[in-house]
Amino acid sequence: MTSHHRLKPQERHRWCFGRCVFDEQCWTLTVDGRRVAIECKPLEILSELLLNAGSVVTKAELLDRIWPDVTVVEASLPTAIRKLRLAIGDCRPDLPMIETVTGIGYRFAAPVREAAVSSPVVEAQTPARAGKRQRLFLSTVSLGLAALVGAGGSQFVSSDRAVSPPSPYSAEQRAQIAAMRKLDVPALESMLAAGWNPNELYERGGPDALQYLLNICEWDPQHDRRKALLAARTLIDANDNIFYRNRFGDTAYSIAKADRYCGPDHPVTQMLHRICASGVRENGNRCMATYALERGERF
Repeated sequence: MTSHHRLKPQERHRWCFGRCVFDEQCWTLTVDGRRVAIECKPLEILSELLLNAGSVVTKAELLDRIWPDVTVVEASLPTAIRKLRLAIGDCRPDLPMIETVTGIGYRFAAPVREAAVSSPVVEAQTPARAGKRQRLFLSTVSLGLAALVGAGGSQFVSSDRAVSPPSPYSAEQRAQIAAMRKLDVPALESMLAAGWNPNELYERGGPDALQYLLNICEWDPQHDRRKALLAARTLIDANDNIFYRNRFGDTAYSIAKADRYCGPDHPVTQMLHRICASGVRENGNRCMATYALERGERF
């Protein structure tokens, strides 16, 4: 992998973008002056993207720098990117701070201001910048990894973090998420038949089932589009509310049509457009994102 220059402690910076400030010396992220709780990996990714603001950082480079000497599952990077976007309020699909460059990597696209922060010359490693730390893999790592993948991410036992945090999702939610990640339509149908309501949210103000499913376009740009269409149709037929707006004001349609997700030519986007335009689900403006309507856009 390509080597990469890292800032020495005395060269750490304070980065300002949007409503956010990322202080590398204190290793803190604040939004509107309030410190945001966020895991180390998304912050490490943020640091890498800011160091290369305006340029594409490939997936291979990020995997090598953030998870050195470790083989991770495919979803680890986009999962960490999603957490980072949530933390910094990157909620505008039409004007993203972090752009997905399909099939290549990510680019920090928002304007960035930086100010040098003085710090002692004596090195004091932060947990996130400690370099290639020795990781202690237990004999049960494969079993633990399999369980964590089902929970939407991956964790590793390391010398500075021996206990993984509990999953925020129930066993039923983990099964739902796993089925959506795999585009397993029979599994989705089985869970719906057993009483699963696709309008249940995975977090307050967060995505419902259909909005969560649309992440497949970012997780796996090479996914089977026919299966994605069948999965989305299955959720809609089970009365998933396509007009639901998450805390960022997005609907399933506004997410799907964004280039960083599925894009306007994806069959799921086209299906949602037909439904919104048909009048079957009332007028199309209810399918629009709140911020788009505030700009005067109409369906």
